[in-house]
Amino acid sequence: MSYLLHILTIPEDALAAQMIPIQREQAGHEVKVVDLTKPDADYRALLEEIFAADSVQVW
Repeated sequence: MSYLLHILTIPEDALAAQMIPIQREQAGHEVKVVDLTKPDADYRALLEEIFAADSVQVW
């Protein structure tokens, strides 16, 4: 199983909103989304997630 991390930097990004559900539906993927547009973003946890992920997409 591959671990995919999506990092959101733009509120309500249309392309990210289309791609993330598609990847969630594909078998064999674990998908996590970190939203940096929220004021309570935990950057320390984000760093750990980046190193744990097989693939990182930044939107």
